Amino acid sequence: MAIPDTLAMRIMNVVCDNDLGGDFLMLGRQRWMGSRRKRSAAMFAATLEERFPNLSEDDLANPNDEYSETFFHKIGFENVDSMDVSDFENATIVQDLADWVPKKLHKKFDVIYDGGTCEHVFDLPTAYRNIDRMLKPGGVMIGHSPCNGWINHGFYQITPEMVYGFWEKTLGYEVLECVLQPILPVYANRAVTTTNPNETGSRPRLKGKLPDGPIILSYAVRKPMKSVRGGSRKVYQSDYQNRWSESADPDVAAQ
Repeated sequence: MAIPDTLAMRIMNVVCDNDLGGDFLMLGRQRWMGSRRKRSAAMFAATLEERFPNLSEDDLANPNDEYSETFFHKIGFENVDSMDVSDFENATIVQDLADWVPKKLHKKFDVIYDGGTCEHVFDLPTAYRNIDRMLKPGGVMIGHSPCNGWINHGFYQITPEMVYGFWEKTLGYEVLECVLQPILPVYANRAVTTTNPNETGSRPRLKGKLPDGPIILSYAVRKPMKSVRGGSRKVYQSDYQNRWSESADPDVAAQ
């Protein structure tokens, strides 16, 4: 798990566009990678200059190891914690996301960053609901998850349907960003968005052509100030829900 230039650029933009700060948790202790080469390095440098003109890339690296706490402190977070199932990388919180997190961690964090952890947790729904529990009302989850071209990387590849079907529709989160980001430096500027199935009634459609190579789903969602009540906590894909509704209503089905 590491933060290269393209993903660092997306994190900085989300943080600045939504005025994020406070208590921060990264899932897994993320390594800092920073600039790679050519197009992605140039985009990262331009973003850093625009968003944090008083910082250089050298300011963002941990002075004594390969991890990324300094990066998150420098872009505005007061407290930076890391969580892992093991202490092998000296995470500040040792916790299995496949088990329910204790109450002392409920509503504790302003921002949680999944930089490539949850796809390795077999009990993925439990992991996501734990994130929901740990976020403060109004808190933001930033996710960078493998979406395409990551065969055998983990148990899962995550799709935009998860963002819109689970975080937005079921839990009532606000979608701040949902972008398919190519990870290869040469394609750094070829990110593609999708349609929102909660608005269209059909599965997310690409609003552009993705290049070759592995794709990261880059998304950010904000927890509502009050929990969504009265609705089902079960999660279904939006297009199937629409088909079920239409089949149950002959007048709709006939149109």
